[in-house]
Order: sequence, then structure tokens, then C-alpha cells
Amino acid sequence: MNKKMAIHHTINIILMITLIIFNYTNIGGFTTSLILAVFFMANAILLIRASTKKVKKDGVTIDDSNKK
Repeated sequence: MNKKMAIHHTINIILMITLIIFNYTNIGGFTTSLILAVFFMANAILLIRASTKKVKKDGVTIDDSNKK
């Protein structure tokens, strides 16, 4: 995993934890939960784009990498 994907994974984990905490405690209400969910989805889309670019550049998928 390269540095860009590690950053995206870390951000996604932090966003998911805060989203769960806000939903569980009902601190921020609906607006905060909605904003965090949108940020999480946007970051997930960027993660997929970065992964796709890496596969196109290297030509190696996860299954190919596991076979080695």
C-alpha cells in the first residue's frame, strides 16, 4: 500500500469512528452526521480512484500480488 492509500484509509477510519460516536451519543444531530457521512463517501471515492490509478500504473491486482 502506498502513502496515498494509507492516508485515505486512516482518514476513513477516523471519520467512521467519529460518525459512530456522534450517532451513538446524538451530540451533533442530523446535520453533523450528514456532513460526516458525505466526507466519508467522498474520501472513499478518492480512495477508489487512487487504487485504480495504482492498478493501471503497475498492472498488478490484489489477487496477482497474493500469488507471488
